[in-house]
Amino acid sequence: MSGRQRTLFQTWGSSISRSSGTPGCSSGTERPQSPGSSKAPLPAAAEAQLESDDDVLLVAAYEAERQLCLENGGFCTSAGALWIYPTNCPVRDYQLHISRAALFCNTLVCLPTGLGKTFIAAVVMYNFYRWFPSGKVVFMAPTKPLVTQQIEACYQVMGIPQSHMAEMTGSTQASTRKEIWCSKRVLFLTPQVMVNDLSRGACPAAEIKCLVIDEAHKALGNYAYCQVVRELVKYTNHFRILALSATPGSDIKAVQQVITNLLIGQIELRSEDSPDILTYSHERKVEKLIVPLGEELAAIQKTYIQILESFARSLIQRNVLMRRDIPNLTKYQIILARDQFRKNPSPNIVGIQQGIIEGEFAICISLYHGYELLQQMGMRSLYFFLCGIMDGTKGMTRSKNELGRNEDFMKLYNHLECMFARTRSTSANGISAIQQGDKNKKFVYSHPKLKKLEEVVIEHFKSWNAENTTEKKRDETRVMIFSSFRDSVQEIAEMLSQHQPIIRVMTFVGHASGKSTKGFTQKEQLEVIIFGIDKNKNKID
Repeated sequence: MSGRQRTLFQTWGSSISRSSGTPGCSSGTERPQSPGSSKAPLPAAAEAQLESDDDVLLVAAYEAERQLCLENGGFCTSAGALWIYPTNCPVRDYQLHISRAALFCNTLVCLPTGLGKTFIAAVVMYNFYRWFPSGKVVFMAPTKPLVTQQIEACYQVMGIPQSHMAEMTGSTQASTRKEIWCSKRVLFLTPQVMVNDLSRGACPAAEIKCLVIDEAHKALGNYAYCQVVRELVKYTNHFRILALSATPGSDIKAVQQVITNLLIGQIELRSEDSPDILTYSHERKVEKLIVPLGEELAAIQKTYIQILESFARSLIQRNVLMRRDIPNLTKYQIILARDQFRKNPSPNIVGIQQGIIEGEFAICISLYHGYELLQQMGMRSLYFFLCGIMDGTKGMTRSKNELGRNEDFMKLYNHLECMFARTRSTSANGISAIQQGDKNKKFVYSHPKLKKLEEVVIEHFKSWNAENTTEKKRDETRVMIFSSFRDSVQEIAEMLSQHQPIIRVMTFVGHASGKSTKGFTQKEQLEVIIFGIDKNKNKID
């Protein structure tokens, strides 16, 4: 044949030799034909037609390439003759299928946690690394610990030379990052860093051939992921996007935003019930335990509802809060009512009255947040939240003054203070304070479900220890407890620390955004991720 049909990837690269029949080169994406196989010869007329078609396609590809004037990141035809998939570990059909698909189309991969999203990313990254010898491959993750975790995982899976890889975070000097962009080919970084480097011109945008986005569900609004993609397309359209997420979005609208913002062309979605996933899903037994509120918490709840009624009554009387079922109202519903009031205020409510109503909405929103804490987390979490209002740390002066004048509220607040005041210092100083605290003081269960949790965890370790008598075997079990609030994590840790040495506790929380609780630094988070749970711990909150 006098001409060679060119692949999509060749049109992404710089000019290449167009000599006929270059030895060892193939423009396809499959492995070259094996020596033992053969094809039936084509009739002369058919072969001539194919040659003519190839010539037309070649001229079209050359013209497109000439107009693009690409100077960097040329496609290597010898490397592009095939794509590589690791076989040094068991081949999973779904990973193989998704990896192949992601090479040729911008793809959103939705896989449950632990089923190999990073593996797929490593395969795709490695093949683009091979195909474009002077191009850049970028992996973005939202936090520094995740960035560090991924660089190690990608090295382990595909063996990209470590000398070609680099990690960049906000703590890396701008001048150093510019040098890294020039000297390295596979970059792992946070999206904020890439946004900054693109705006400064430090990042060679036209050289980027593959962009992997972890935790892709965050690509909403003006999040840094969206800024990166918008900025890149100003320089080049010739790069592949691979987006990874266990949960692509809370609703259809959110998922569509992710698809649009990341230029996604196809979705590879698997759930734990997908036929090709079932073999690799860990067997789980889900047991739901229903715990009644109990007399003490029910009494606190009743008093709190009376306080809610006293503050919500004014909004109901002014017809700006239409729902009158106070116990079943939620914080979100009150926020919606406030937004509606702002959009369509009554003509009878003007001037200072609008400010008064805004203040009443603010108090009710705060109180209903406390109500949710009381129901979900217990009395101690409610107390810590109210402390933030009453001691001024939340800066809610008007709410503090209004609540301070409410007799029912002050009685409840003083009652909670008598129960939990001593625990504030423990919560602020973390697990070390728990371990050094007065073990003779009785733990106060702020929610009945804590007592049930304690029973379940103790029973697990006791039964495990009874079945496994050696020290090594006893250390082979772990318990992980997830909670939505850092104060709750600290409370659970304090409760279970009473049962040493049967239970050895370690907490794991993110950055502290307020003053109530000391959070983990990203360095400490990274140590937990890389090294796992301390050998002296058998439970992590």
